[in-house]
Formats: sequence, structure tokens, C-alpha cells
Amino acid sequence: MDEPEQEDRNSFPGREGMAFEDVYEVDTSTLKSDLHFLLDFSTVSPMLVDTSVHSQSEGVSDFGTDVINVTEYAEEIHQYLREAEIRYRPKAHYMRKQPDITEGMRTILVDWLVEVGEEYKLRAETLYLAVNFLDRFLSCMSVLRGKLQLVGTAAILLASKYEEIYPPEVDEFVYITDDTYTKRQLLRMEHLLLKVLAFDLTVPTTNQFLLQYLRRQGVCIRTENLAKYVAELSLLEADPFLKYLPSLIAAAAYCLANYTVNRHLWPETLAAFTGYSLSEIIPCLSELHKACLDIPHRPQQAIREKYKSSKYLHVSLMEPPAALPLQ
Repeated sequence: MDEPEQEDRNSFPGREGMAFEDVYEVDTSTLKSDLHFLLDFSTVSPMLVDTSVHSQSEGVSDFGTDVINVTEYAEEIHQYLREAEIRYRPKAHYMRKQPDITEGMRTILVDWLVEVGEEYKLRAETLYLAVNFLDRFLSCMSVLRGKLQLVGTAAILLASKYEEIYPPEVDEFVYITDDTYTKRQLLRMEHLLLKVLAFDLTVPTTNQFLLQYLRRQGVCIRTENLAKYVAELSLLEADPFLKYLPSLIAAAAYCLANYTVNRHLWPETLAAFTGYSLSEIIPCLSELHKACLDIPHRPQQAIREKYKSSKYLHVSLMEPPAALPLQ
């Protein structure tokens, strides 16, 4: 797969850029015991497992496979996720302190990560985790533009190992960067990510909250797919969406999809379940509505192309409402 289109042809330079060692001075000694512990569980290839499990899971709905959707404990799980999302949120305005990368470069990278997810048929949750890992890392570490794609690739590698039953091999992730980085560089960056994230990989995402809402308030498949599309658009822009909690973005995505298809916004059942009133959702809802109106005219089209497919009922081709009844 080609690497993402470059904003200024220097966003993701090749091997001629600075060496990885010149960008970070990494002490991996503190990681050794943790990494050995993790590696103890990966000595047997998952490909040796009965592959019928894999084939059976391909058509399974997100609702049927996630622990977060256990109906009996829905309220307790939701409360836990609401508390955890505050602990693991990235800094909303971290880009202001990044000396060499811009919002536009991040947008290009996330658009490319969507393409990677489609190429290897990764779960939606893998993409959301990768973007969370990326933003939390960039909240703490300054990165040169020539290494930004390396950080993003390591993030989706790590998310794949965490979320997928059969994650792509490391060599596959080296290949999708057009061999811009070596396997050694990618693995070292993965180790650095783990260290910076303090091995905290179990984090709430917008996708998890949205699946809860869709399960709680049954909707038609078109509304469900449209809500997923709208929620995914929020990943493209750090500003304004990082200032909103994932649970609130999920609520706004639900509202916009529900209004587009059914001309209803926020049902009382979800207001009671989440504690969010419509007035609390409106600022984020307005931003998401603007993102939907703008996306056909933007160069980053991976999410829109993804949701053009028949698998998602072509929902990205639906015209968003020109205005919302928010007064």
C-alpha cells in the first residue's frame, strides 16, 4: 500500500531523514522484564489455532463479540468506561507544543491509518485504539515530521496485537510504509509507545460508547452505519474533537445519524442512561455536522470511500441535513 499523500511532500520522508536514534534517546532497560513477560504468551503462533474460529467470526456483529455489551451489566460497564475515559484522554491542544508537525500532518496520517485498516480488514476498534495511542503519545513526546508515520504505524501495530485475533505480521507493517522504516525501527518505536503509555492499552473509545448506545436504543441498520461513519469522521481532526470526551462524541454521532434518517435527535432512554442532556451534546453535534458537510470537499477521503461500500449501505453518500433543529 502506498504511504499517505504528503501535505508538503516532507510530511513522511524516506530513509534519508534523521536516524531514529537521533530523534529519541531511549532507555529500554526498564522495559525488559515487561517485554519478556508479554513475549512468554506469544511463543505459539495464533495461526496454529483451528482456523474455523477465524472464518466463523468474520460475519459476527460487533454487538455479539464485545464484553462491553453484556446486557446484565450495561449500567456498571458504562459507569466504569465513563470514569476511565477521563484517565486516558489525550491532551486536547497538544499540537500547539509540537515544534515540527501540524494538524494537517496528523489528519493525513489518520486518513492513511483508515486505509491500512481497510487493506488488512482490521476491526473498527483497532483503528480507534491506534488513534488514541497516537494522540496520547504525541501529548507527551515531541516528534519530527519524518518520524510521524513511524509513530502511527507502531500505534496500529500495537492496537492490532491488542484487538485482533489474527493481527498482521510486523513485516506487513514495514511493507505498507514502502520500507521507509526498518523492522528494527518499528519494533523500537513499539517499545517506546508501550513505555510512554505505561502499558495502559485498555482504554474507552468513541466506538465502544457508540456500540453501547446502539445496543441500548435499537435502530435500523442504516442509522447504525451512519452513526459509525459520523463517529469515525471525528478521528480526522484533533481540533476540535479532542476537547470532547469519547462518550459525548458517540452521543453526538448518534444524534446526527438518528436525525438524518429518522428526524429524531436524542431519545429519553439514552438521556437517562448516559446522563447527557441534548443541550450538553449540541456543541459537539454542531462540530460533527460541519465535518459531515465539509468531508466531500476535503482531500482525505479514506473514511468516505470506506462507507460508500454496500457493506455499509453507502451511507457516506447520504446528504446530511442542511440545518439541525438545535434552537
